[in-house]
Order: sequence, then C-alpha cells, then structure tokens
Amino acid sequence: MNSVYLESMLKEIPRLLGLVDKNPSSPTFGCFDRQFWHYNVVDFPCARFQEAVLTLAILYQNEFPDNAYYKNSNIFSLIDGALRFWSDMQDSDGSFSEWYPVEHSFVATAFTTYAISETLLILGEDIPSYKKVLKSLRRAGEWLLNYTDFTACNQVAGAVTALFNLYLLTSEERYRDGATRKLEQLKDRQNPEGWFPEYGGPDTGYLSLAIDYLSKYYEKSEDPLAREMIDRALGFLVYFAHPNGTFGGEYGSRNTKYIIPAGVEFSSRWNKDAGVIVSLLRESLGKMQTVGPYNLDDRYLSYTGYTYLQAHMNMHQGDLEPPMFEMEFVKFLPNSGMLVVSNDNFYFISNLKKGGVFRLFNKKTNSSISDSGVIVEMGGRTYSSGWLNDKSDLSFENYKAMTRNSLLRLSYKTMSSTDLVLSRLFQLIFGRFTNLSLKVKDILRRFLITYRGESNIEVTRYIDITGDEITVRDEITSDKDIEKITVGAENPYIYIPSSRYFEPQDLDNCPKVIYPEKTRVKIVRRYDAEGKEELTYQST
Repeated sequence: MNSVYLESMLKEIPRLLGLVDKNPSSPTFGCFDRQFWHYNVVDFPCARFQEAVLTLAILYQNEFPDNAYYKNSNIFSLIDGALRFWSDMQDSDGSFSEWYPVEHSFVATAFTTYAISETLLILGEDIPSYKKVLKSLRRAGEWLLNYTDFTACNQVAGAVTALFNLYLLTSEERYRDGATRKLEQLKDRQNPEGWFPEYGGPDTGYLSLAIDYLSKYYEKSEDPLAREMIDRALGFLVYFAHPNGTFGGEYGSRNTKYIIPAGVEFSSRWNKDAGVIVSLLRESLGKMQTVGPYNLDDRYLSYTGYTYLQAHMNMHQGDLEPPMFEMEFVKFLPNSGMLVVSNDNFYFISNLKKGGVFRLFNKKTNSSISDSGVIVEMGGRTYSSGWLNDKSDLSFENYKAMTRNSLLRLSYKTMSSTDLVLSRLFQLIFGRFTNLSLKVKDILRRFLITYRGESNIEVTRYIDITGDEITVRDEITSDKDIEKITVGAENPYIYIPSSRYFEPQDLDNCPKVIYPEKTRVKIVRRYDAEGKEELTYQST
C-alpha cells in the first residue's frame, strides 16, 4: 500500500543519491557530504550526513510499491561504503563532528549512532563492514555513556535510543542501563505541561523529534516510562496543528515549522492526540502545505529522510480524531507562556513569554498571519521583542492578555575568513581536549542561539480576543527617537539550522512598516472575521 510518506520520500531519493560519492575507488566512497567530497569547499565531512545510510538500508530491505532500490546490489555497496566512511571519520575519543572539526558533538554522536546501529540491526552481519562498524559503535556508546547535553532535550532522547540499539547488538547490559538512566534524567526535565526544554522553552518540531526517538525506544523496550512521557508530550503538541495544514512557527523556542512523522504515527495506535496530528499531517504533506521531503534542504533530507519511510511502516489504519481547531476552547499554559484560543472564526496561538509573538488563522478566509513581535530599527541597529524571556511580566484573564518585554539587539553574524582561520587553528591545537572543546561549544551556542543583549527599548503588548475580532496593541517606549518599526513579520532572531523553511502560506504575510521618528509609539491592529486588517498608530 502506498502512503503520502512513502510517495513524498521516494521522489527525493534521486536527490539523496546525488549527494553520495558512488566511486568505489575513491577515498571518500560512501560520503554523503557533497560539499566535502565533490565541491571541496569545506575542510571536514559532517558526520550527520551519514544518517542517510539508514534511508538506503530501509529501501534495500523492504519491498515497498515502486521501490526500485529493493535488494539492489549497487545500493548494498553504497550502504557498506557509507558505514565505513562513518567509522573512519570518528574522533579519537569516540565522538563525531557536525559543524566544525573535532567538535565532540553530542547530537552528531547520538543521532549517527542511532542511524548506523539501526542499519546494522536491519541488515545484520551480511554487511561486509559489520565488525569494523560495530567496533566504532562501541566507542561511540562509551562516549555517550559519559556525556549528556540537556540544552536541547531531543538529543538526549536520541542517545537513549542509540544506547538501547547498542544493547540489542551486543547484549551488554551497561548500554541498556545507560539508556534507562538517561531516560529517567530526561523525565525529570519534562515540564508538567508535557514539553521538553529546547533552549529554555518548548518547540514544536524538536518536540516531535523527541517523541520520535522515544517511540522508537518504546517499540523496542516496551518501557512504560517512555510511553508515559510520549503521552504527556503529545498532549502538549496537539494544540499546535494549524487549520491551514502547518505546524509550529515563531512562537516556539526554536522557530521550527515541521513534524517528524514516524513517532507520532507509531503513537497514534493508542494515543488520540497523535491521531489528531497525523490526520492533518497526512493531508498537508499530500498538498505540500507543510515542510516535508520536497522542501527540506540536502542536509536535513539526509538527517530525517528515513523517518518518512518509518512513518509509512508505522501507519495506523484505524479511525483518527478530528483536529483541535474544529473545536471551541481556550488554553493557557503558564509554564511555557503559550495561549491557544479557538472559536468559530479564529485559531490563535501566542507565546506570551516570547513578547507575545503569534500566529492567527482565519477559519472563514483560510488565511494566516505570522508575527515575530515588534522590530525596531534606529541608529543603524535592529531590535526585536520576540525573544524568549522567562522573566516576562505577563497575564491572561477573560480573553485579554498582556506581556511586557525589553527589546533584544539583533546580531546578524556571518563567518569571515579571519574568524574561520582562527577557529580552525584553535580546534587543531586544543580540539583534542574534549572538555575544553565542549566549553568552547557552549560559548558559541550562547552567542549564536541564546545570547542576550537587552536594550532600553520596552514594548507592552495587549491582546484582546472577542468572537468576531482580535485586537493587538503595542506600546513602545525608547530613550531615543525610533526611526522604523515593523510588525506582522516572520523574523526569528536566533540561528536554528532546521528553521526558516518556506511554506506556501508564507505568501499570506504582509508586514506593516511605520516611520514614527518619536520616542513613544502606540500601534493598534484589528483583525475581523471577514479577513480585514486595520492598523492605526500614534507617536509622541
């Protein structure tokens, strides 16, 4: 039986195979990082590209409809080459690198260890490189047993499944015990609302990725704790499936707009919230309304392509629940700051801890508006209210919300030749020291992702929701004249690799720009049920 998951992924396999070095006599045979082996524009291969080998292994092993790759000897040879190349790129301490040499990346080590170990579990000892790769997997497993990074909890979920796979391959209980220990640590970090922290808050895409890995682990281990954690996570995620077939966005901590499908599909066998999500996901993938294999870049197609094949194999054949946006309700989740309101006319989501950024969906006109907060430009600098601030002054009562936040100065950092040379020299000299390298990574993460450079500019946002109208009022104050203000734009400020993909609904958005040249500005926007938008402002 065909499915939208299988059909959408099969169309992208020629692109995926175009990324890999297919020359058996080449020293980079099996490398999926085309930037490294073909274009020669980077000085090291990204280990995470090798996760694509699991996509090939699933296709080789399963006689899906229209699967030209089933039991193909050339695909088998490529799988063996990709496994060998992954093994050869391993650092001396057992870890792997994603973004720069000798990175000692927790996510690259956890996720590639899962993908490679799953490939061995699928193909068994028939693969010629089995012993060589298993030796590398043991070294990676030892590293994972000793390191954990809870800054992004989805990575820990990946490590749980990777370690359990190693237990299945080796029957060594220390890997199973390590998986159990990390799962219990992850449980302690799950918020009572159901989400796992991703740089301080919940994020739709990465929550679905955590669910994906936990579901894989649960399917193999039948650990009831994993199922409990999945159910709580789905109880949160279900609110962020939108009427126009999209998911997530700028209200999340990491701005992602996708759903990793395999774990949610697997969970829909018993969880109604999962059924709500996949009923919309299947439809929106078929209509190409949401992020899918067709608009993922080469990097993330390599990282996540196999999850669409696994979703096809996991598909629940029973009845599915109607989506949340067909119901009327108000949901305020104070720990995350999320506000969700559904009535006859609107589906509205806002993160009050992120400056009141919002997505507004008009059910009658099938249109949407994305708003990343207030963006101010003055003195050659740009500032945004749309940043995650756990100390925000906020309230919600009787369909009226308020949030107050200072604006963050944005830094549009690009890599210079000098920066690149200095970073490479540092890694060559000091990168072999794992703990020092990890400290440097933490500094880079704070600078690029969580760096806080607050300003003296303050904005208070008031949101008033009635049955047939939503009013958003922003009051901005500054100690200097404000040159330019933009509202109603999608403008995520932090660097997240798997964000900023295009969706057709993005064409609906039309940012509004004003030039007040004053220190105090009040902007009022009204949205009615007929799709009309009105903006007025005053400045003093």
